[in-house]
This record gives sequence, C-alpha cells and structure tokens, in this order.
Amino acid sequence: MPKGTNLNMKPGIIKQVFFLSITCTLALIPICVQPLTAQEKEKTYSISLVKTAEVEKEIHEVDDKKVLTRTLTIQKGDWIWKILRKEGLLRGDNLAELLSVLKKLNKSFDNLDLIMPGEKIIIPLKIAPTKGTLTLKTPSTKEIAPISDLKDLDSENYTVKPDDSLLKIVRDRYNIPKDELYGKYLELAKKLNPSISDLNTIYPGQIIRLPIYSPQIVRKPIESVVSPKPERMDERITPLARDLSLIFSELGEEWVQTGKHFIPLKSGGQANLEAISYPIINLRNGLCIIVDLNNKLPAKMARLIGSDWDNFRVVHLLEKDDLVSALDKIFRLCGYAKVFKSGEPLIPKRDIELRITGNWIVIPSDTRSENKPVAIVINLLEENAPKTPRGIKDYLASLGIKIVDFPPGDDTPEKTDQVATLYGGSDFLSLVGSVLNLVGQSYSTGVEIPLNEEQKSDFKLIAKPDFLLKNKGKDAIIDVTGLASEIASPLKERGFLILSLASEKYPLDITKRLLGFLDIEFDAGPHSFMATARPITKNIKLTVPGIVFSDSQGDRILATPINLPEEIKVFCSNKGYKILALPGP
Repeated sequence: MPKGTNLNMKPGIIKQVFFLSITCTLALIPICVQPLTAQEKEKTYSISLVKTAEVEKEIHEVDDKKVLTRTLTIQKGDWIWKILRKEGLLRGDNLAELLSVLKKLNKSFDNLDLIMPGEKIIIPLKIAPTKGTLTLKTPSTKEIAPISDLKDLDSENYTVKPDDSLLKIVRDRYNIPKDELYGKYLELAKKLNPSISDLNTIYPGQIIRLPIYSPQIVRKPIESVVSPKPERMDERITPLARDLSLIFSELGEEWVQTGKHFIPLKSGGQANLEAISYPIINLRNGLCIIVDLNNKLPAKMARLIGSDWDNFRVVHLLEKDDLVSALDKIFRLCGYAKVFKSGEPLIPKRDIELRITGNWIVIPSDTRSENKPVAIVINLLEENAPKTPRGIKDYLASLGIKIVDFPPGDDTPEKTDQVATLYGGSDFLSLVGSVLNLVGQSYSTGVEIPLNEEQKSDFKLIAKPDFLLKNKGKDAIIDVTGLASEIASPLKERGFLILSLASEKYPLDITKRLLGFLDIEFDAGPHSFMATARPITKNIKLTVPGIVFSDSQGDRILATPINLPEEIKVFCSNKGYKILALPGP
C-alpha cells in the first residue's frame, strides 16, 4: 500500500482530484462506478460462462447476477488494479460493473485502495445474469474439436510454479487426447512462445502462453468458447520495446505493454499510464520498473510514484538509447544480486573449468534455488553470428546457468553420430593395455623369462613382466605391479628396456610416461575449447584436464579422468575427438 496512507480515513469522503493532461496520457483519477448502458449489458451477457471446475473458484450470487470468483491472498506490493490486471480483467468493457461487484463481494473493506498484505480478497472472474449459464462442472468429453481449430481460439498466460513441467501444466488444465497433445498442440504452444527456446526447460516465475483447449469446444461455432481475445501486438510498439520484452521474458520477468497501468497514490487517486508508452516490468523480486520509452514522464510524476511506493522504479529512455544502453539503465534499477559488466567472466568451480562471458551476466538473487537459474548470460549477437551450441546450453542449464543469445535463432541439437566412449578399464594394468591397443603397439602378457639358466643352481630365477614388447628395436618391459630388484637388475643386464610405473598414483601420469616411453607425440593439456566462433567477450571457454594423442588410425584421442557429461562428449565429438575415460586413482 502507498506510504503515508491514512488508514483512519472514513469511507465516503469525496477527495479532490486534479487532472493533468500531457502528451504521454497521464491522469490522476478516483475509482468510480458508472452504470452500464443497455448495449453494454447485452454485450457483456452474450458470453458463455462455462468453466472447468477448480478448487479455489466459487460461484456467488450478487443482486441478479451469478459471479464466478477466486479468493486471493494479498501479497506485499499488491494493489487492486495490479491484481485485476494480473487476472486479465482490465481488458473487458464492463469495468464499471466489475468494480461494483468487487465492492459488494468485499464489504469488509472500507476502501479497496487500502489493502494490506495477508488479507483475503474475492475477485470476480465472470459475471452473468441469474438466468445465464454460469456453472462449475467438469466438461463432457464428447465432440472434441480438432486441434487445428485452436488457431482461431484464445490463449492464456500461465506463471510457472515449482515442480511444473509443460506436460503437467497442460494435463492439469485441459483434457487433450494424447495424439493431439503430442502433435499439433505442442507445436502451437511453441509458436506462441518464440522467446522460449525449449519448452521442456521452464522454471518457476516464467510466463508462458498456452492455447486454450477444452473438450467442451464443439466444432461449430468456435466463437462459443469464452476467454479474453488475445491482444494483438500494437503496431505502435517500437522495435526497441519488442526486443526488451523478449529479453525480459527470457529472464523470467513479466513485461506488460498492453492496456493501462493504474497506480494508486496517497492523494486518493491513481496515476494512469498508457502501457504502450510506459510498459512495466514486474520482477520476481517484487520490484516494478516503469520504462519511460520516450522520456516524456515528468520528473515530478516519477518522484511522486517513487515516494508512494518503495517497490517502484522509473527509467527514462532517450531517443539515442539503443538496446545496449537501455538494458544498462534498466539493469541498474532491477535490484539483482549482481550484474556482470560486458566481458567480465563468470568462473564456476567445476571439474571442467568454465570461463563464461557475455554482454551481461545477471545473478538474480543471493539465494540459491533448484528451480531457478543461478545466473543468466545475455549475448547480443551480430547478424549471422553463430549461436551457442545446444549441447553447451543444456550442460550449463544443468548447472543453473541459462544462456540467452539474442536475437534467438535455430536451436536444434547438434547433429553427430552416436558418441562412443573408450574405456581405459578399471585399474592401471587395463589402462596400459588400452593405450597400447589404441596406438597399435603389439605386446605379450603372462610370459616367463628365465634369468639363471647358465648357472648351476638348485633354483630357477624367472621374471614375469606385466607387458613384454619390442620398443626401439629392443626387448622392452612395462612394469605396473612392481618388479623386485633382484629381478629388474638381471633384466637390465640382459639389455631389456624397462618402464616402471609401480610408483605412479594418477592415471594421467601413467598415460604420459607410457606415451613418452613409446616415443608417441602427445599434448599433456589441459585442453581449452571455445563454445563457438565468437569474440572472447561473448563466449564460453571450457577447459578439460587430459592428454591428447593420435591412435593408430590417426584419430585424436582425448584421455581424461573426468566423467564428462554426455553434452560435453557430443561437443568434443563434433570437434573431432574420441573420449578415453581413464580409471580413477
């Protein structure tokens, strides 16, 4: 509620209101109730009010009307116009009747402008005469309309809740046959949400648009399905505003640029802002940003709104502002935990070292949540600039990092053959055998080498090396388990080359020494890869510990002790590498 509001104000006192007429269409107006004309009533009552039953909805009788209602708990920062807008009730032409019914349903409120967090308020969703068709029932499943008819139907906005998935949301709201759900309905849902690259990856607070589908919809007439008509994007919306709306939607914030904003003031009236010129960003942290697109909101009015509401901010955009400068201005007011500057790296602590940069990196909150991104990276890309590979985006999403490439483009997964991981075995003996096989080096195991045949003795001294092979034209032994000194010395005297690996503790060290012993070139790493061919200031650098060498077929092998995620394996495969998974120490 506004700061400084007099809670002891008696209802019924007529307040003096001053009207301010300026080019940005501002007005301070009291809430008033005007009777509907006969024509308006007829238009209002011509709608169908059949509604799928929901637990939180009830039917009340007010005067000669049936009213479908929902009871809400008022949240901090709420006011009556904000609640009505959120419910999609300010787009109708029966506003006077709506307010009248609202007051009768909430007689305990002396003044609906003075609502407090925690209080319950009853919101009228649909209004019909007593003789109307307002009912709460589960619709019949007969005469299901084909999904193609949905092109002519309405859509509704839905705010994602914790543990939601797209299929769960749709199944809970609509009774759709499986063949239509997994076909044209999901295709249409994707078209209605172009800013969401993957509808399977949604998070709480995100706003998605759903095609309204009900089994009660008959084939003719489609018009019998009642829901507010989806608002067309006003032609007056500037390209800058469109881009801003898409980006903030990707951030999971609500961008409102249709209708009017009614902001109550402690003077007793409201600031009436045309959303086309003054869109509002409703942030999940409770702040509301008024975007003055044309720098026409008077400073006095901006101060008045800010002084009445702690959670309101006003950002003024100038004619010279482009998308970069506009976002810079807005982000400074959003109250995010941190916003990284352009090129400032985010370096998560992972087994795979990551260095992530972008135009902005937004850390929405200091509080970690499994259901929300920890960080959102925004890249403004030049035309035809390559997008971040889908696999990299999916991997980072699993870490709580969302990548937003703007403008959005093709986001199909990379095409690659099935990635086959080469396994180095479960111990160091099998690791050495795997590497020898990869480089095409022949060897023998289990061979017994007598060492004292020429001496007359009651005992025989026999060496059983782990691996026997030819190296540099000489007999060679690779010792992994550890040869006793009385065995190793005679072997050396007889000209054997010996590589002793018994003291090594790490698979990378064993692999390096083995390749060096065989005179095979290798790169000891670690190895860094850029996610895409973009400048370092808008890119993702991945550094993988490991060794790179070539096998007998000339293919590059990346041997690493890290258990690489499947997305990174695909990424490396597309870079031309085979993955050799090394055993643990």
